[in-house]
Amino acid sequence: MAAIAYITDKNMIDFHRLNGNHTINFWKPSTSKKISNLKQGDLLFFLAKGTERGKQKEKGLMGYGKFQKSYTMSFQAMWSKYEIQNGYATRDGLEEAICKVTKNHRLPNMLNCLQLEEVVFFQYPIYLSEIGMQVSNKLESYLYIDKEDLYNTDKILKIANQFGVDVWSKVFEQEHMHDFKKDAQIQIIHNIYEVIKSNYYSTYEEARLAHFIQDYQKHHTNTQAIRNSKTEFIEIREDRIWICLPCLINTSEIQKKLQYIIGHYMLYSSYIKNSEKEIQPFIIFDKEIDEELKRHLHNLQINYQVISTPLE
Repeated sequence: MAAIAYITDKNMIDFHRLNGNHTINFWKPSTSKKISNLKQGDLLFFLAKGTERGKQKEKGLMGYGKFQKSYTMSFQAMWSKYEIQNGYATRDGLEEAICKVTKNHRLPNMLNCLQLEEVVFFQYPIYLSEIGMQVSNKLESYLYIDKEDLYNTDKILKIANQFGVDVWSKVFEQEHMHDFKKDAQIQIIHNIYEVIKSNYYSTYEEARLAHFIQDYQKHHTNTQAIRNSKTEFIEIREDRIWICLPCLINTSEIQKKLQYIIGHYMLYSSYIKNSEKEIQPFIIFDKEIDEELKRHLHNLQINYQVISTPLE
C-alpha cells in the first residue's frame, strides 16, 4: 500500500514546521528497516514521538509529505545538498541527532534519504485510534496505513480537513496550498487499483497503449499515472478526478478487450463510495465506436469518450 506512517522525532518536525519547509529530507540510518516499493507521490505521514497520549502512549500524526526521490548519501553530501531541510539548524546538531538513533551511537558511513515535497503540518496531532486503527507503542519504524482498510488515509485526511493546517504554516500557505480531499481521493484510486489490477495486455499492446496515452496527455496536461499501472491513469479536473481507462478499437480479440475494460470500469465504480461523486471512471477510445456499443454503454451508464471529441 502506498501510504505509510513512520516514527519521527517531534522536535525535527517542529523545526520543519517553524521554518516553513515544504520540501524536506526524511533521513534514516542505512541499517534501519527499508521501505519496500515506495513510488513517486506516495504519502509518508509523520508518527511523532513526543505526542503520546493515554495509557497506551499512542503517538499522533503531525502531518505528511509526498515522496519524490530516494538517495543513499554520506553525511557530508546530505548536509551539502539539504542543509536545514534535514530538520536541524546546524551541521553539528544534525550529526548529534543521527548519532542518537544509531545502535553504536556513531555517525554511519551512509544514510538513506527520502526527499518529500508538498509537506503539510496538521493543526493538531491526529491519532490512528480515531479511525479505528490500533498501533503498538513498540513500533520502531513504520506501518502501512491502508493495509487493512482502503479508506484509512481518506479517514485521516477528512479529520485533517476539519481542523486545517497548522496556524504557523498558514504564514507560508499562499505558495503552498494543500488540498486534503484531493490527496485522499488520489490515494483511494491507487488503493483500489492494487485490489483489482490484472495483467491482461501483451507487451506489444502495452506499448501501443503507452503511445495512445502520450498523445492524449499532450492535450490534457493535468494527468498522472495510477501507481503500478502501465495502462491506466488519472486526470485531475476542477470539478472531479477522472480514472482514465484507455481502449484501442483496432486490436486483436476486441470483444474480450471491451469486456475487460467494462469490467474494470464497473469494479472501480463498485469500490468508490457513494459520497465520492467527484471520482469517476472514464473509458477513452482511440477511434469511433459503433452504435450498438454506444447503446450498451449508455444502458450501463458508463462515461466514455472518443479521443477526437472534447471531454464532457
